[in-house]
Amino acid sequence: MTNKLLRSFVLAGTAFLIVSATAFQAAAGIAIQANYLDDAGEGFYDSTYGSDRQTAFEYALDIWGNALQPTYAGETIVIDARFDSLGGSSTSATLGAASPNSYHNLNNTNKVMYASALGNHLQGLDITNSGTGSEGQALFNSDIDSDSSVLTGYSWYYGTDDNAGANQFDFVSTVLHEIGHALGFAGLIEDDGGYDDFSGQTDGTYYSQYDYFVVRTSDSTPLRNLSEDDRIEAATSDNISWAGADGVAANGGSLVKLYAPGTWEQGSSYSHLDESTFSTELMSPQYTIGTGHEISSLTLGMMSDMGWSIVVPEPGTFAVWSFMIVTVGISKRRRRTKRQHVA
Repeated sequence: MTNKLLRSFVLAGTAFLIVSATAFQAAAGIAIQANYLDDAGEGFYDSTYGSDRQTAFEYALDIWGNALQPTYAGETIVIDARFDSLGGSSTSATLGAASPNSYHNLNNTNKVMYASALGNHLQGLDITNSGTGSEGQALFNSDIDSDSSVLTGYSWYYGTDDNAGANQFDFVSTVLHEIGHALGFAGLIEDDGGYDDFSGQTDGTYYSQYDYFVVRTSDSTPLRNLSEDDRIEAATSDNISWAGADGVAANGGSLVKLYAPGTWEQGSSYSHLDESTFSTELMSPQYTIGTGHEISSLTLGMMSDMGWSIVVPEPGTFAVWSFMIVTVGISKRRRRTKRQHVA
């Protein structure tokens, strides 16, 4: 996928409910654990960066885990993680990618497939490989640290203090974004308008729980009810939105506009919030400096629509504020990649 390097002024003046790692000191969340897949001396085990990478990654996992309320004792999500050479140019590169490891059809009575972590959550037990497997995977670009020809002059920032410099990409915020995809913030439409086929379901009509809430903006018709031609037309004409009740409520009662550029972008189109409308949101497709280590009420509302139980902070442990931010920085498109899908 082509990733554009943008120099942008981002101006926001909207009130949000923000949750962070410190907002849930008295609340019990879901344990999200890392399973590092890199070889010795590489990636998360790199002699120079490995320790800082692990600290930042696990810090981001805690933010997500603390925002989600478990439905059964010992509920745990395992994320496979690694760094790899993803290449790029001096002005363009992929920062990271993530996806659920598998999908499950829970009741065999409809066409909905649930990301493995969400399926476990809704079933109230670990159905992923009999409780021994991982639920998601995340991949990050090691070339940003090691190859001066990739995003020349830029590097990863592994601190947990949200203090990345102007020429740095904050790793924690990137991980937060990617983990959202691994938890199910992802649609399954392909470039022909059909849905990704699953093992055992090969007719291309099984859609994800995320897809269930996606509609054609102009008439609020669910995309799952459209023909393949009409579906891909909507998804490439800036004409799709999220219609889940909690997401809409967090958006002031309006449909939540999704990213639908005129040219289909596999892994980015419609599995993100619209960049122009929500440029400072965690789940927008482009990285923007200064967005913080936070999960807003909009993202949590959409996760709630899909079936995640959201932790409600105790009074006095969270902040609601209006903010005006102007950032000048570099924007990199992030992407979601699809992996194995099983029944």
